[in-house]
Amino acid sequence: MRAHISALLTSILLAGCANMASRTDTVEPVSAAAIEETGWRATIRPDDEARLAELDRIWSDALALAEKHKAASLEKEAPFTQADGALDHPALPPGSYRCRVIRLGAYANRRGFESFPPFFCYVKSDGPEHLSFLKQTGTDLPAGWLYHDEDANRLVFLGAQQDAPGENSLGYGAQPDRDIAGVVERVGPFQWRLVVPHSDPDGLDIYALTPVPAADQPD
Repeated sequence: MRAHISALLTSILLAGCANMASRTDTVEPVSAAAIEETGWRATIRPDDEARLAELDRIWSDALALAEKHKAASLEKEAPFTQADGALDHPALPPGSYRCRVIRLGAYANRRGFESFPPFFCYVKSDGPEHLSFLKQTGTDLPAGWLYHDEDANRLVFLGAQQDAPGENSLGYGAQPDRDIAGVVERVGPFQWRLVVPHSDPDGLDIYALTPVPAADQPD
């Protein structure tokens, strides 16, 4: 009888552990350690990698269209829209940012330029070398990981469009039609940009990022 009870308790405990493991596997995002170990080239889908490889050409075409129709508006957005504006030390300090989308090229409209009101984004540190990026407000809601790149002047962003503000539950590769691939660059003192190239039609989304003042940062 005791042996039977002991066996029954053991099976219950094992089942409970299995259920907990299952829930953890479902909820936990990819770990920062795994991100660092695999690198962005081992993670990115071929079509997104091709777009990043074509970034210079896409940017050149987008600027040509915007300069033709909206040169004055484009000039006001410097240095965020300057293709050769990347500086060293691209890593973003963790914290809250004001982020404003500037859209260039045919992806914007026939005039090649469109800008939107600022919203809020957040950069989180998961250890000294691991950063994640999350757009917290608005309708356009990318979230994902920032990877180190062999180009010292940029980070590579791989993420996905989320369902609701503040979420970071949908990872890159889970639903390819919602994947986002881009690069993060520093373009001035306390100024960064996340550049997401598009190829159908050609153009760019540029997230202009400036830190929220220290006094207004969340605790």
